Amino acid sequence: MLPQKSHLLIFTLVSAFCTALAETETCGQTDKPPSPTSECCGLDLADDHRKTSGDAAINQFPWLALIEANGRPTCTGVIISSRYVLTAAQCLYQSPTNVRLGEFNKTNSGPDCLMVGGKKICNGGAITIAIEATASHAHYNQDYHGHDIAILKLAKPVPYNEFIRPICLPTSDITVSPPENLRLINAGWGSKPSSDQEEDVVKHYVELPYVPLKRCKEIYKDISHRYSSTISEKHICAGGEKGLDSCRGDGGGPLMFEEGGRYSLAGIVSFGAVPCGRVGVPSVYTKVFYYLPWINNVTSTL
Repeated sequence: MLPQKSHLLIFTLVSAFCTALAETETCGQTDKPPSPTSECCGLDLADDHRKTSGDAAINQFPWLALIEANGRPTCTGVIISSRYVLTAAQCLYQSPTNVRLGEFNKTNSGPDCLMVGGKKICNGGAITIAIEATASHAHYNQDYHGHDIAILKLAKPVPYNEFIRPICLPTSDITVSPPENLRLINAGWGSKPSSDQEEDVVKHYVELPYVPLKRCKEIYKDISHRYSSTISEKHICAGGEKGLDSCRGDGGGPLMFEEGGRYSLAGIVSFGAVPCGRVGVPSVYTKVFYYLPWINNVTSTL
């Protein structure tokens, strides 16, 4: 007979799978980002949560998008609906042409597979969708990374499945009254701080401590007054632990928080210190909550 905890774990996993399956069938492909209350966003079915940072499970963070320019990966993005991907405005300077969805190992052209608990789990392979149109914030400042946010419109709707799903947009500003010891999550294919700036080929993630804005500005004032003066309520900061950080290749990727089993998008990777992963120095992210009106307007008109 299985221990009580094992029964509980099995029940939890089965319930999550059934919920996701039901959502896939009932959550239609819509251009507008789904409401978090509709339960059509922010759920992953990660079957191998092994640590707080490291390689992701093959079906973890299914809203991650790999942005390409002429077949070469250049940035990361986040699926927010069946037709739109959110990213950083800086990523548009490389003239992106396609988005890869459902990706795990970005160097593998076929299905990706992992052995989990003696069982082989495969994703069926990533799909590539052309970008139909792009829009960056009208006041984006390349020199100071102000308003570093952009939206990609895909040429056709995203087919939702276990490996491709949208993240929830935030319903509140988590920085107003953050939980004690709040930790946020970044994921993507960028380089790990210990890898000497060489980008990773496998989807990975890292948990980062939230850093209040006032403290973040003080830190950057010691590093670069130029960036300190531009950090504002439009940003959110996280990181500062050795070897744990968003890094080169993560631009445009998500800074997430998880609550009740669902993930919401707190920020978009914008800039940070070089080299990344420095003790006491967080990275700076575009605060998504601040830009919700802009996001809603663009997804209604682009």
